Amino acid sequence: AEPFPKLSAVLDRARKSLPAAKARDEFLALLGAASTSGQVTLVTGETGCGKTTQIPQYILEANPKTAKIIVAQPRRLAATGVASRVALERGERSPGTGSVGYVVRGDSRLHADTRLVFCTTGVLLRQLQSDNALEN
Repeated sequence: AEPFPKLSAVLDRARKSLPAAKARDEFLALLGAASTSGQVTLVTGETGCGKTTQIPQYILEANPKTAKIIVAQPRRLAATGVASRVALERGERSPGTGSVGYVVRGDSRLHADTRLVFCTTGVLLRQLQSDNALEN
């Protein structure tokens, strides 16, 4: 994964205008402290603030080689649509061609370099029930 992909000026301005952008450094500091102490970080915010599209990218940008991020969405269309948007923001042709992918029932778009996966809650629950749920 590329730490800081080249964005078009329009996308870059849109990303920086979201409330999540103002909290980026604070979020990453809290996440780092939580991970070293074995705690969980819960992100809440208004609709459209960047929880789904920006926060996962901040984690990926901070840890491009080691991050493994799963973002659960309630519906197939949400998972595939958000994955497409985030792939576009990262300068990738489409999900499954680089750092961003998705898995929904009956369809998946993943790549060897995929570090950020959008999936449905059903897919996530099934994965967590498997024996080696946290291995991959």
